[in-house]
Amino acid sequence: MDVVPDISSSFIDTVVYVKLQEPQNTFRNIDKLKIYNDTIYILDERLSQMMSFDKHGSFITQYGECGKSESEYVRVNSFDVDARYVYLYDDSGEKMLLFSHGGQFVKKVKTPFWGEDFMALDDGSFLFSLKPGKSGVKLCITDSLFNIKDVLFKFDERDQDNFSIYSLFQRVGDSIYYTDDMSDTTHVFTSKGELAHSYVFNLGKDAPPLEARYDAEKLREDKYVYMLTCPLLHGSRLIMHLRNRRTRTVMYYDLNNRSGGNKDIDSNLSPTDVIIPLCMYNGCVVGYLEDYCLDRFADKSSLPQDVVEHMEAGNRVVVFYRLKR
Repeated sequence: MDVVPDISSSFIDTVVYVKLQEPQNTFRNIDKLKIYNDTIYILDERLSQMMSFDKHGSFITQYGECGKSESEYVRVNSFDVDARYVYLYDDSGEKMLLFSHGGQFVKKVKTPFWGEDFMALDDGSFLFSLKPGKSGVKLCITDSLFNIKDVLFKFDERDQDNFSIYSLFQRVGDSIYYTDDMSDTTHVFTSKGELAHSYVFNLGKDAPPLEARYDAEKLREDKYVYMLTCPLLHGSRLIMHLRNRRTRTVMYYDLNNRSGGNKDIDSNLSPTDVIIPLCMYNGCVVGYLEDYCLDRFADKSSLPQDVVEHMEAGNRVVVFYRLKR
């Protein structure tokens, strides 16, 4: 699909900016972001920093810290939130740490597998994507103590890569979307972990062949088109982050009208352009901006002045892009 300069304006209605009031030296990067009951939860995988902010951007608390004690972790690579706990998964220690919403440590549970990403389900069980291991399990449902009770997918013998830097799961309303690394297929589960249906995306002649999907070096040849994140679907509207040969784009597509286009996210941005779609919340695609993003805008004066000043001071802004109905 061709790059269309103003495609986002036909999909995005309004844009709301939340200026994060970060403690000093909070993040190096925002890797994963989720919102639960108007609280913004942010994970920096590189620093293994997990923090929360209220809907106005004020800092609430940090969840745990690096170390080797009962309540500490070596490296957090995934998290989720439900009515009971904030869950942090330490893939280095192969354990789940449970915290109260206020940041108090509750308990640690060792997992009998090497996990990559997960979602908490309504009944206390978990939908878990695993890294390669002896069992060959790729996607499964576990009980509340993380024992595997249902295997959904297994690794192909050639496929030993499940190391995504983005979320493999997305929650949209009462549905959970799962997209495997380098796949053209997104599976949709109910909040109880039941497979509802699947979407298969035709990314054209430049979609990577099977041998490239299993080889990170071949994917770096900059000649393929593939999904970088789990796509976001709201009604008939689809937002998807793509590696589009030599460029990174976000695709906007209407499933009903079968129309849309790509937008280059590295240059000539407008305020309605989503740079990296991190999650969905209440009909909005949620992303973020920081100082390096300013040079990508065709005219940074199109952004609110206080938002520009906030970023120029080295701070970050969470952005809510409300989709048109």
